[in-house]
Amino acid sequence: MKVVTIIVWTLIYGVLWNVLGWLGNNLLLGDAWDAVNAQATPGFSPPYSGLAREGMTLVPDFIYAFGFVWVFAQMRVRTIASALSLALVLELFVLVVYLAMVTSGFLPWLVAAQTSVLALVIFLATAPILPIALRRGQQQKSA
Repeated sequence: MKVVTIIVWTLIYGVLWNVLGWLGNNLLLGDAWDAVNAQATPGFSPPYSGLAREGMTLVPDFIYAFGFVWVFAQMRVRTIASALSLALVLELFVLVVYLAMVTSGFLPWLVAAQTSVLALVIFLATAPILPIALRRGQQQKSA
């Protein structure tokens, strides 16, 4: 896979995962997140402005996307099954992040578990897009 292809697919997955994550966190888990925000330490002021803070919430999905696409590009067998396996490995990194948030006292266990399951569903639902698109691209080139 060419570098440009890796960058393009990183951007596609980063945007897709951010949108799906936002939808899931707001539509499915909105009440849980509202409760977390309501329990925030009174007087707590985030160290960054609203715009910077919102921007930083987008970055992790692009990092995960780059890891997913780059590792997939290095794989000898690029099938839907290998993409799904890679999505499961990627979920381990998400679990580590949420575990750190829980043990640091920033997030309750239940919300961390719910959000981790949401991430897993998103990863598994979208992982097949890359091998399918690459296969179609190769078929079009050879036709």
